[in-house]
Amino acid sequence: MTSKAAFIAAHRFGLGPRPGELKTIAKDPQGWVAAQIGPVPLPKSFERFPSSEEITTKLSLSGQETRKTFKQELRKQQRAEDLETMRVKVTTNRPFAERMVAFWANHFSVTAGRAMTKDLVHAYEREAIRPYVFGSFNELAFSAITHPGMVEYLDNGNSFGPNSPIGKRRKAKINENLARETLELYTLGVNGGYTQEDVEELAKILTGWGLMSPQMARVKNRFADKFPNQEFSRRIGYGEYFPLVHEPGPKTVLGKTYEEEGPQELRRVVDDLAAHPSTATFIATKLCRHFVDDNPPLIAVNKIANVFMQTNGDLAQVSLALVQLEEAWLEPLPKAKSPHDFAVATFRALQADNAEAPILLPGMNIMGQKLHSAPSPQGWPDEETAWFNPASLMRRIEWSRQISKKLGKGWNPRNVLEQTIGPVASEEIRQVVRGAPSSTDAIAFVLASREFQRR
Repeated sequence: MTSKAAFIAAHRFGLGPRPGELKTIAKDPQGWVAAQIGPVPLPKSFERFPSSEEITTKLSLSGQETRKTFKQELRKQQRAEDLETMRVKVTTNRPFAERMVAFWANHFSVTAGRAMTKDLVHAYEREAIRPYVFGSFNELAFSAITHPGMVEYLDNGNSFGPNSPIGKRRKAKINENLARETLELYTLGVNGGYTQEDVEELAKILTGWGLMSPQMARVKNRFADKFPNQEFSRRIGYGEYFPLVHEPGPKTVLGKTYEEEGPQELRRVVDDLAAHPSTATFIATKLCRHFVDDNPPLIAVNKIANVFMQTNGDLAQVSLALVQLEEAWLEPLPKAKSPHDFAVATFRALQADNAEAPILLPGMNIMGQKLHSAPSPQGWPDEETAWFNPASLMRRIEWSRQISKKLGKGWNPRNVLEQTIGPVASEEIRQVVRGAPSSTDAIAFVLASREFQRR
C-alpha cells in the first residue's frame, strides 16, 4: 500500500482525514477501514431524541393544541439532532461506519416532505438503518420497509385491503407505492425481472403495515364497536401492523405463493427478495458505484454480488469484500464528493468539532443537498454529473472562502494541504497555496481544489 492508498481510505471509505490521521492510516489503509466493521451503536447523545412510537402516539392521541405544542418542540429537537449527527460524523474515529449509515439511509431513502414523514425521518434513520448496516440485508430491508417513517412516506398507511374486515365496511383501495419501490429501488432493481402483477400482489402483502396516525386513530374509534375484543394493532420491531386492514388470502410474488399468514407474509417475501440473484447484482452495483467508479467494472460488481449471495446478504462480509476489492484502490480520484461529503470533510480537516449551524447547514442547502430532502425515493444521486457543474462549483468555492475565514485562522495552510490531500496533490495546487495572499486564502484554495473535491 502507498500513501495514495491512505488518501483513498480516508476520503473514499472514510469521511475525510482529521489532522494527523493520514499518517496513522498509511501504516495499513485496508486494515484501518476493515477494523471499523462491526455493530454501530447509537451514540448516547441521541438518546434524548424522541422515538417513532413516542412521536406517533403524541400526534395521534393528543388534542389539537397539544399536537401543535409537541410539533414545535419536535422541530427544535430535530434541528439539534441534525447538528449532533454532523458532529458525530466530524469527530468519529469510525468514519467508514458512518459512511455506511449514510449509504443505506440513502438506499432506503425517506424525505422529510409531506404529512408525518417530516416528524419521523430522524427517528427512521436512528431506528431502522443504523442498527443494521453491518447486519443482514434482509433484516435491514424489513426494518426499513416496515418503519412508520417509510410507511408514511410511501402512503402505505392509506393502503386498506378491500376484503379486510375494515376494508369491507368502508371505501378501501390498495396503494402500490411501497410495493413498487421495494421491488424497483430496494431489492431487485428496475430490470430485476418483476412484473406489474408482482407489484400488485406484494402491495396486498403490505396491507396492514401502517402507523398510528390521526387518520388511523379515527378509524380505530369508528370501528371499535364493530370488532369488540379484536386486536387492532401490534408492534413488530419499530413497525406497526393492523390485522383488520390486511388483505386476506394467498398472494403470488415472482411465481411463489405465500399463504395467508398475517405479518409473517412480508417477512417471508422480504427474505426471498433478499436472496434473489437480481438483488445481489443490484446492491453490488450500487456499492461499487459508490466505492469504485460512477461506471463500475463488471468484474468488481460480480465479486461483490457473489459475496452477497454466498453469505446470504451478510453486510459485514460484503463490506469487508468491498474493502478488499482491488479495483477500489487503483485510482485515487474517480468519485465526486457530494455537498454532504465535502462539508463533513472540511470540518474534519479543520477539526471543527462543534458543528456550527450558521455556516454548516445553510452551506449544504446552498450547495444543493439539504438534509433529509432527497428529490425522490431514489435518494441522492451518486454520479459526478449530479454534483459538478459551473454553478455548483462556484457555490463550493464561495463556501470554501467563508469557511476558511471562519475556521481557518491559526492553521498553517501547507500543513492543511499535506494532512488532507498531500499524497495526491499536484504541483499546481502546491504553487497556488504557496503564492496565496493570506493563510486563509491558501486554505480556501486547498478546500476548493480538485483533489479535495474528489474521493
